[in-house]
Amino acid sequence: MLIQKMDNQARGITYYNDKIVFVNNALPNEDVDINIIIDKKRYSVANVAKYNKIDKNRIKTKCKYYGICGGCQLEHINYQDELEYKKNYLNDIFKVLGIKIDKIISSNDYGYRNKISLKVDNNKIGYNKLNSNEIISIDKCLIADNLINEKIKYLEYIDKNKVNEIIIKSFDNKVMLVLDGENNIDISKLINHFDTIYINDKLVCGDKIITTINSIKYYIAPNSFFQVNSNIAEKMFNYIKDICKKNNASRVIDLYCGCGSISLIIADIVDYVYGVELNKQSIIDANENKLLNNISNVEFKCDTTDNIEDINDFDNMIVDPPRNGLSKKVINKILSSNIKNIIYVSCDPITLRRDLLLLKDKYNIDNITTFDMFPNTYHVENVCTLSIK
Repeated sequence: MLIQKMDNQARGITYYNDKIVFVNNALPNEDVDINIIIDKKRYSVANVAKYNKIDKNRIKTKCKYYGICGGCQLEHINYQDELEYKKNYLNDIFKVLGIKIDKIISSNDYGYRNKISLKVDNNKIGYNKLNSNEIISIDKCLIADNLINEKIKYLEYIDKNKVNEIIIKSFDNKVMLVLDGENNIDISKLINHFDTIYINDKLVCGDKIITTINSIKYYIAPNSFFQVNSNIAEKMFNYIKDICKKNNASRVIDLYCGCGSISLIIADIVDYVYGVELNKQSIIDANENKLLNNISNVEFKCDTTDNIEDINDFDNMIVDPPRNGLSKKVINKILSSNIKNIIYVSCDPITLRRDLLLLKDKYNIDNITTFDMFPNTYHVENVCTLSIK
């Protein structure tokens, strides 16, 4: 079967019995035999059973789990081809908006992740198999920080019957271990190998880890969200700060503010920032980070963004929603406001396009800049700037 093109999840596309088939690890112009693993009414998903013809752009993969683990989708092409692929599919998605992506802010394609999450089941510690809940044991993850990989071998000391999930984080040469499971997990053989250990969010060994980005210090909490690619996060935060300067932002509302990462970065160039986040632990972390940096012109509130009121008190807005994008209530409140400028940070281009189509009658879509936060995967981070008409 001839692969015709790739979709925006890095799967090859072919057709069988007049139905579209998405084929994992397949490139355009390759001829393949397939095994269908998911069969729906309108589409199927398949794995390659045999490559009859290989595309010239295919390269030998470095990861021994590639094609088995579901974490990465693009290791079979070189990084420049990956960036070109991402640029092309984004331009296809954003074409209806009249926006063109000219380049993508690139990253190291390996060793960039400051966090990995490992599942524990059936006496195995590892990642989920592709399109499966089955776990494959791993001893190394090539996209993870080198220090994380050095520590994976010590997980053998953990009683797998008492743990459901294991998180390892690495920041500024410090490594954190987070164990989710029973409270009485024996860590006696782990304490010499990790700087900080948490069991069910409780600090049981070592001190809190602090990292610095753009002169702002952040406590790294065990389960709160923080960007997984510190290098690209720094570039993205600098970019957002530059936009706020250009906009002469004075009073900024930061929706889905998480642990306050962006709010605190821009605090020194604006008069006031008001951050809103539903996750209670993230707001606790945000307020700790505020105190850590002696910042007084930022206020954080734990609430759903649907409840925001009086947004006309602000001249600029930053939104960084989860993959499902902005709710209809938030969109309607923006449309009935006088917010001058919006910075929309998105990890899903499809929901970003949906929301921009709802906002475009009132706001100019000035620019979309793409940051490659997740090399070797099809995911990207987009920062869109909007200005009121």
